[in-house]
Amino acid sequence: MIRWLALVLVALRTAAVADVSVRAMLDPPQVRAGEASELAVEIDGAQNAPAPQIANTAGVSVRYVGPSTQVSIVNGQMTASITHRYSVVATQPGRFTIGPITVDYWGKTYDAGSVTLDVVAGSAPAAGGKPGAAAGDQLRLVLSTPRSEVYAGERVPVSLKLVIGQVRVTDLQYPTIAGDGVALDKLPEPEQRREGATQVVEFRTTLVPLRSGVLTVGPATMGLSLLVRARSTDPFFGSFFGDQRRPTEVQSDPLALSVLPLPDAGKPADFAGAVGHFQFEVKAAPLEVALGDPVTLTSTVRGDGALDAVKAPAIAADDRLRVYPVQVANQPAVKAGEKVFEQVVIPRVAGAVPLPDLRFSYFDPALRTYQTVDVAPIVLTVHESAAAHAAPEIAGATLAPAAKPERLGRDIVFIKDAPGVLRPVGARRWRSPVFWLVQLVPLVVWATAFAVQRRRQRLSGDVRYARFTRAGREARAAIGRARAALRAGDRAAFHDAVAGAVRDYLAAKLDLPPGAVTATNAAERLRRAGLDTDVAHDLEAFFAVCEQARFAPAGADGADMERTLERADAIVRALERERRLGRSLAAASLLLIALAGVAHAVAPAESPNTIFFRANALYGDERWAEAAAEYERVIAAGWESGNLYFNLGNAWFRAGDVGRAVLDYERARRLLPRDPDVHANLGYARELAGDPRDESVWARLVFPLAGRATTDELLVAASAVYTTMMALLTLALFLPRLAFGARRTAAATAVALLVVTSSAVYRLATLDGPSWAVVVGRDEAPVRFEPSAGGTVHFQAKPGTMVRLLGAREGWAQVQRADGRRGWVEQTAVATL
Repeated sequence: MIRWLALVLVALRTAAVADVSVRAMLDPPQVRAGEASELAVEIDGAQNAPAPQIANTAGVSVRYVGPSTQVSIVNGQMTASITHRYSVVATQPGRFTIGPITVDYWGKTYDAGSVTLDVVAGSAPAAGGKPGAAAGDQLRLVLSTPRSEVYAGERVPVSLKLVIGQVRVTDLQYPTIAGDGVALDKLPEPEQRREGATQVVEFRTTLVPLRSGVLTVGPATMGLSLLVRARSTDPFFGSFFGDQRRPTEVQSDPLALSVLPLPDAGKPADFAGAVGHFQFEVKAAPLEVALGDPVTLTSTVRGDGALDAVKAPAIAADDRLRVYPVQVANQPAVKAGEKVFEQVVIPRVAGAVPLPDLRFSYFDPALRTYQTVDVAPIVLTVHESAAAHAAPEIAGATLAPAAKPERLGRDIVFIKDAPGVLRPVGARRWRSPVFWLVQLVPLVVWATAFAVQRRRQRLSGDVRYARFTRAGREARAAIGRARAALRAGDRAAFHDAVAGAVRDYLAAKLDLPPGAVTATNAAERLRRAGLDTDVAHDLEAFFAVCEQARFAPAGADGADMERTLERADAIVRALERERRLGRSLAAASLLLIALAGVAHAVAPAESPNTIFFRANALYGDERWAEAAAEYERVIAAGWESGNLYFNLGNAWFRAGDVGRAVLDYERARRLLPRDPDVHANLGYARELAGDPRDESVWARLVFPLAGRATTDELLVAASAVYTTMMALLTLALFLPRLAFGARRTAAATAVALLVVTSSAVYRLATLDGPSWAVVVGRDEAPVRFEPSAGGTVHFQAKPGTMVRLLGAREGWAQVQRADGRRGWVEQTAVATL
């Protein structure tokens, strides 16, 4: 049965693949620069064929739009096909060949060939009169402001109008406006209206120039789809399938702004940077209080300027008032176009207590002068506290009222005063080859000690091995005695000593009894051992000279005996050299470890400490964005620290960018895992981002040190424990009386090594090793099913959400949320940790 089922499946697969055909079509084949043409790759005979592979073409953008399938039944026969559609856009005139285009289906590759796209200049008409060919004349995107000359810090209205002529459009996307040196407000819902024969879609927003000079705003770009009539040669079915969408991108001309600096003449001493036209009012409540009771001073600033930069005047402390810092009110009744501040004051004296005069200064760009708003003085009526004159109570006479539950405020912890330990960005011990090579040293020391101890044991218990090992040293000593006999002129003693040295050496090395060593059998054994033939010949010649001198002692003179001595020494050295090859490898390895990797750090032109403290001063002046820019200068110079990332996170949080705050708090947590301030601020920012994260209970139990130390700290601790364990094992080899205790202590250190190493591996595998990112930006980022602006939205990721990066493709990043959901998001919407 299984065999028949396999045959049926093979037959179906063969039939499915046999009738597949692929073709590519480009419509229209000629467009203007910047306009889109549609590439359709039709696959007949298959309904589930994957998207084709299209070779990259320089100067042409090919974007996948999506598939469409068709099924038809003719004379009882069913056929299926799938068409993959692409949007093709070229920004420069010319002729472009797109392809080759191939499709892989059922293990077979089908070639659809290539298509040719002719792109003409924008002013020239496209040939052929194709539908939508004149869309560039019918779509205009206009970026404008009421004035081209403005002041730095002034709120400037911006209008972006899409003018639609005699074409039909759909799938309008929110535009993007480029700009350096300006802060652009979020685009609201557009207004739609008709102006004569055209349809107008207008976006109204505002921008604030951040510096003086000539600034360029734009160009603005906007994506949409043109609706074109589907063309067919069939007069009946030609309009059955409706209109086709043709993706198009419209771009405006850039806008130049001449930004003037604020004048110094007439600038009030209390001017704090407010630019625009404002109203200012101050209220105090309650106006009649008892001594020691708090009074809330509410200051309201209304106007059309940049309210984010507005700072309210504050009352200074004196002998009559205790004051608290000014806070921005977080009230639901605050309206658009106004900013409310609150300051709490407590009277110190009774009677009529006038509050200091408050005034608010701003620069009016319409009048080109500074203006100051004064408010009427406020007088508090303060009575003596009734509690001061109340009769004393006797403890225990009455029951004390139950204490009211304490309400605690919530905010981020203040910045760090010092930068901490600055180190090169990304410098981690687990990334250093030198660190891992050093870990070989304890193992090499133990292995060497083990080998030495093993050799001692063999020397004491194995007579044959001891004889073999000591042979070289004893032979050199005997040759030394022969040399002494030669100097003394005792020829008989010389020849006996030198011949005995070589004979005893060979007996020990070849495991022969001393009387059994002859020139013939010794040379033969050396040849069988693969030794150099010259050494065997020298050995035979040496024994022949010794024999001759022994039987004819008068024939040998001093020169001959000196040569005999040198020959004996050369034979011993040659035989010893054969068994010492490779002994220097360990020393060479240690030398490589000692000489590996010398890092050269180039100091920045300005000290990172100086930049850090300047950033702290800007933070203290509530210039959050400028403080963040200074902190990032330290990072750009190649230095980082936990305190630096913590302060940078605080600056982004105060600037209203929760996403980047979470990003830098996460970076600080990796360097300062035990810092309570980092955990407090990170937890608060995560709550605001709607992405609370708690480490699982099992991970805290199984890997207790993973959340309490950095990966580098754990690896250094593991290295120290590992070195201690190897030292104890080495000590046990040489001190038998301490061996039992040393081994037990080594076993305990092995348990500690397991705990520390497992925590380090867990932290490396879950925190430092994977690619993590945080969603940044002011708005939620749509995560889509496919890397395309037209893809269906899978879910929305709030700023501050931490995701895991799985891959990247053409400006899109594949991410995975904590609950396992995956999708594609624009790479600009996430920042990598």
